[in-house]
Amino acid sequence: MTEPGTALLMSRFAFDAAALFLWGSSAYLLSMPPSELRDWLWQRLSGARWCAIGTATVVTLASLPLRTAELSGSWSAMRDTALLARVATQTTLGCAWLCQMIAVALLLATSLPPRRCRAPAVALSSALMLGSLTLSGHAAMHAGALGWLHQGNDWLHLLAGGFWFGALLPVLLLLGQLGTRGAQRPAALALTRFSQWGHIAVAVVLLSGAVNTGLIVGDWPDDWSMTYQRLLGIKVALVLVMVLVALYNRYRLVPRLAATPGALIRLKRATLLELTVATAVIALVAAFGMMQPR
Repeated sequence: MTEPGTALLMSRFAFDAAALFLWGSSAYLLSMPPSELRDWLWQRLSGARWCAIGTATVVTLASLPLRTAELSGSWSAMRDTALLARVATQTTLGCAWLCQMIAVALLLATSLPPRRCRAPAVALSSALMLGSLTLSGHAAMHAGALGWLHQGNDWLHLLAGGFWFGALLPVLLLLGQLGTRGAQRPAALALTRFSQWGHIAVAVVLLSGAVNTGLIVGDWPDDWSMTYQRLLGIKVALVLVMVLVALYNRYRLVPRLAATPGALIRLKRATLLELTVATAVIALVAAFGMMQPR
């Protein structure tokens, strides 16, 4: 049978990926596409959005029992109601879980407001879901003002990274509209806006990630005897790969879309590569987030 820690790792990855996608895609819809494409994108993303909402809900419901089993080292702890109650009410893990439950409840209620309010509601509730991740783990390792700084910086890191990750699927959909009469101009405008704001998102990801590393590790993460620091090094390398791919897309492929046959296909493939690498980064973060950094 799977160890509780492995099951918890898988649930962390699923929750993180779902929350990052919900935040990034909804934030992109609110800020990048012209109004004539916004409703179309919202409808096209509905399947992925509800899959992410369902994943976040199921994982959140299961995470408290899984965390309790992982802490005790036994699956039987999942049936110990007294122990579950103590973890929920007397630990930072429990506080984070309660906040996640509130955010998920808000997320499930996003189908109730009028249509024009649903994307903002998803963005707000998923941003709160990401904020709940900073209430436990390494982001909560400091007390006082330093602790608030660390948690705020970590939330900023998640929001910027989530915008980058979550926008990639809408970008892929818009790339398919570049050859569609009537949608070509608004799709190109939405892609141009993303390439401009993407620079800011990438810069925030890199700067806030460096601050996080300093706060958690306390030095350069070059102690390869620590699994945490090895995985962190791989994450940094993968993020740099994403940055290089994004720069290649923006400054090599995008200017050639109109004049170079095959540039659009290469741009789609490069965006898919970016999405794949980003998913691997999320998996790594879920893994080393459960490890001792030093």
